[in-house]
Amino acid sequence: MATLEVTPRSIEALFALIDHQLAKGMVFLPDAGGVEPLTSCALIVTFEGRSHTVLAEIVYVRDDGPGRGVGLQLPPLDDEMLVALRALADPASAQPVAPIHVPLPDLADMPLPDLADMPLPLADEGAPSEDEPDDDTDDGDADEARAPQLHERVRSLSSAEQQRMAATGTLQERTMLERLYGPNVWEALISSGRLSPPEVARIARKGTVPRPILEAIGSNGAWLQSTLVQRALLGNPRCPTTLAQRVLSAMPKRDLQLVPQQTAYPAPIRQAAKAMLKR
Repeated sequence: MATLEVTPRSIEALFALIDHQLAKGMVFLPDAGGVEPLTSCALIVTFEGRSHTVLAEIVYVRDDGPGRGVGLQLPPLDDEMLVALRALADPASAQPVAPIHVPLPDLADMPLPDLADMPLPLADEGAPSEDEPDDDTDDGDADEARAPQLHERVRSLSSAEQQRMAATGTLQERTMLERLYGPNVWEALISSGRLSPPEVARIARKGTVPRPILEAIGSNGAWLQSTLVQRALLGNPRCPTTLAQRVLSAMPKRDLQLVPQQTAYPAPIRQAAKAMLKR
């Protein structure tokens, strides 16, 4: 398992990290790299020799160029954990504090963050598109300038153009398209087969998604192996029983053992997991 560390330089920076990132389930580590997306990691928060560790999942990676860094998704942290993290600022806690370990399946309780909130490409996104030239001279200001233009362009698309962009668009275009048109483009997005697991999970967790689309997601073996997609499908009350059984069968035993304890999943899902463990 990869290990990443964040070391705030002041008490103010520590509290900002806790309140604006950790508490909201998303952390961005600028200039970090060398890790694989869609894998688990240990995030160590260190301040003046005291530290706490939480488990997280790597959902964004960019190893070079403008915006270099790593984006993490964390499970919900309860009040006790947040208090313990804030205690890192207390010099009285001179001895190292025992790490906080949070089971990754708890991530199912948290809605997937919008990909547009972190304008970083996933590692498997491939070469930049014509709209996003690979120019090391680009900076954050250029990205911010393009965002309103993309929004306006996508918002003015006809129905046929929406379907075409769903099938061929870049990550940023697909994300904006789904946010603006939702149900109108879900089928085209899923049918394209080009979506990354976080994009698929974002659609799969929505309670208004038709069952045929959930079935289409479950028929893609690569998506079905993603823990993000597994949790999204199991947490969706419209997930068909046959698909839920398929998802449970695809889960590693250690994850399957935790499903009956996760109240975020519907009772039939928890019961099915329990029955599967008894076989």
